[in-house]
Amino acid sequence: MNASNPFEDRARPERAPNQASRRARQAWTIAKIELRRTFFAKRSFWVYGLALLPSVIFFAHGLDAKFDSERLARRGVITPALIDSVGEGESAEDVKQRLGKPAEERWSVRSRRVRRSAGNAGTTTHVIEPAVDARYVRVNITRPSFSGEPVAKIYEFEVYGPSTSLGPGPDGPVNLALNRPATGSVPCSQDEGPEKAVNGSVAGGQADRWCAQDYPFFLQVDLGAIHPVARFVLKHASAGGEKEESDTRDFNIQLSNEGKTFTTVASSSGAGFVEERTEIRETIYFDGRRRARFLFVDGKLERRDIGRLLDFEEDRSIFAAIFQYFYLRLAIFFGCLGIFMYLFRGEMSNRTLHFWLLAPARREVLLAGKYAAGLIASAVIFGGGALLMFAAMLWPHDAAEVQAYWNGGGMGHVFWYTTAAALGCVGYGSVFLAVGLYVRNPIIPAAVLLAWEGASGILPHVLQKMSVLYYLQSLCPVPAPMEDDAPMLIRLLAAPAAPASGPGAILGLLLLTAFVLWIAAFAVRRMQITYGAET
Repeated sequence: MNASNPFEDRARPERAPNQASRRARQAWTIAKIELRRTFFAKRSFWVYGLALLPSVIFFAHGLDAKFDSERLARRGVITPALIDSVGEGESAEDVKQRLGKPAEERWSVRSRRVRRSAGNAGTTTHVIEPAVDARYVRVNITRPSFSGEPVAKIYEFEVYGPSTSLGPGPDGPVNLALNRPATGSVPCSQDEGPEKAVNGSVAGGQADRWCAQDYPFFLQVDLGAIHPVARFVLKHASAGGEKEESDTRDFNIQLSNEGKTFTTVASSSGAGFVEERTEIRETIYFDGRRRARFLFVDGKLERRDIGRLLDFEEDRSIFAAIFQYFYLRLAIFFGCLGIFMYLFRGEMSNRTLHFWLLAPARREVLLAGKYAAGLIASAVIFGGGALLMFAAMLWPHDAAEVQAYWNGGGMGHVFWYTTAAALGCVGYGSVFLAVGLYVRNPIIPAAVLLAWEGASGILPHVLQKMSVLYYLQSLCPVPAPMEDDAPMLIRLLAAPAAPASGPGAILGLLLLTAFVLWIAAFAVRRMQITYGAET
């Protein structure tokens, strides 16, 4: 007796149960043939990378925490009470004396340029003793700014005589240069001429200054007659509200009686900058579970950071975030795109699809067999990846914590995470299988579908149910973490506003998948092979 052939003539009349059984065998035969190509196709290798990436991340995190724990333990373990006794404001010496030698200690010195405590808001005063008689007073600027900008800016230039000859007050209150004729280098604009430096005001903004941008930079004032001169006041750019880096850097002051020969009486580097140094010291202690980082600034404790090297609750929260934001939204999405999209489209490209269409099997059976192959492959890859990721998250933690987690519902979490991964393959697989029957280029439909899935959280509830991601997120046992101050729009995009129950999510996803596969079956029945056009 010959063995039964699953592709035998489908025209032979049979009873309905036998016919259904035969079609199931045909579909399974197609699935077995396709499985090998699906698992070992070159385009599937990057799918394995997507599935294994979170496991690698968790394994590396656990390995790093184990390594740090052993390294810090070798350098000394102190009691938790000593770590908790450290308070802000304590000196580094007191902490080290009480806690002992730290497991690690780092020093650094930070420096920054700050304004030297000379002058006031860009104002510099220059005194000459004894006083010198002069009619013309000249400021020569050799380096116009600290920033290197080749523009000289003086908001006010004041000249005073000795206090004994100018009435009451120790400094002689009469400004000899006020509103006197002034000349200088070519100004930056007509509104910024040298007369603005002797008008007695700095409050008018940039239109109330002398500005020059052509060498040589000089500003000269005619006092009208010879006066004894003893003190000069220059108000630089920052006195008028500009940046300190624009203040005059290097200049000198000269005097003359006739305006031809000048004698230098004062030189200055302006209101310069100095280097401010701050000592930063970080000490690290370890109590067997927690690592304590103490940050000292100039010898005083400014911040302390105490936390466990391995925090089980934190890792569970990170797992939930990676699973929902990366695994469901990206890894399974693009993995199913790579597997299902080319079950038909790839054979069209390779010009081999007609062999399947010539087989004595209904086209719906061919569709079912290829879908089953893609589903088995993707579910094994991503379901196994979810289990491996869970194991990589658990392995570095204390056995007692893990056991308490199993007793508190951990097995249920494993089941629902794995179920969500497998059902993600069910839903996305059907969508991309159908897309592959209608569209040649997967980029545009994939982008549209990705945008639809990402925005489903802000859609009306009825439209949310047309999204695969809505049902998958409803199955997740732990909500993805979200910052308390996150905007409402971000919260809606991250998770459904009204998630479905577990059974309701499974049923809804299966109904959505059945509808998509019905659309795909309609396309398969109408398919005509023309390799030149790939339709």
